[in-house]
Amino acid sequence: MPGEAPDPRTPVTLLTGWLGAGKTTLLNRVLAEPAGRRFAVLVNEFGDIGIDDRLVVRADEDLVELNNGCVCCTVRGDLVRTLIRLRRRRPPFFRRREFDHVLIETTGIAEPAPLLRTFLVEEDIAVCYRIESIIGVADAQSLDNALHEPSAVEQLALADLLLLNKVDLCTLNAANEAAHRLQLLNPAAPIVRCEQGRAPIKEILRARTPRGLEDLQSPVAPASDGTHAHQTDIEALSLRSEHPLDSMKVQLWLDACAKMLEGRLIRYKGFLDLAGEKRRGILQGVYELYTVSYGSEWREDESRTSELVFIGRDLDAALLERGMRACVADF
Repeated sequence: MPGEAPDPRTPVTLLTGWLGAGKTTLLNRVLAEPAGRRFAVLVNEFGDIGIDDRLVVRADEDLVELNNGCVCCTVRGDLVRTLIRLRRRRPPFFRRREFDHVLIETTGIAEPAPLLRTFLVEEDIAVCYRIESIIGVADAQSLDNALHEPSAVEQLALADLLLLNKVDLCTLNAANEAAHRLQLLNPAAPIVRCEQGRAPIKEILRARTPRGLEDLQSPVAPASDGTHAHQTDIEALSLRSEHPLDSMKVQLWLDACAKMLEGRLIRYKGFLDLAGEKRRGILQGVYELYTVSYGSEWREDESRTSELVFIGRDLDAALLERGMRACVADF
């Protein structure tokens, strides 16, 4: 929107995925092609990340300087302390301390929700950093095994972009089936197929706002044998309203959803048409925490529609639909 002040906070991209999905390969590719960006890279254990030797020029304790101006940092303790410490680091120990973007690679067994909470509730972090996107990496060959792990399922359900990696190691039918299962699990996230983590870097790093319902993955018929229909209890529900919503009613409704669906609601996001507001409301929620921010103004030639996606376990579609209808503004 013209005149809208840019967000001064440092963007953060979170790389997640089950063990062996290809997160480290993807991270190395991003670092090898920085395109003028300087990254701060946070990993749980430096010994596990396998950053190419040609990228490393200097190391001291848990910090490694890379020859492209980036910095790699081991997260051995609290993430908050690590992010604050990175901001406080100054020359002359490192020649270039400033960084443009933060990449965080989680361990394969980690659930990303606690990390997202950090950026929502920690004031010292929220004023300096913003989550720009969550990238979920899935192994096309072993997706079936990963989906038996609750942490792996939540990683994929929380993602803003899904990378279906290693498609060259399986048949086209197997890759299509894997893509279909990812689509059912998280219809709000686009799916990019790749080999050896070779996904377009600009797709990995760009900011991702919620998608409209018309942009979601097109429905695909389930597998004819039904073998994969119930391997995960996580589902995605889409809600839509063409009537302006009352902002206070929306807040009360979302507060009630977070409380009543505690432990079952994993991710919820989308657009809100709020009565009396020219700008598009943007909902981002993880478990019991959510934020509503404002994006660009609605165009005069577009239909102002609220579109939300809820992802979780044992969700009551009728209850959510009634709640959204109750938020319609009174005129």
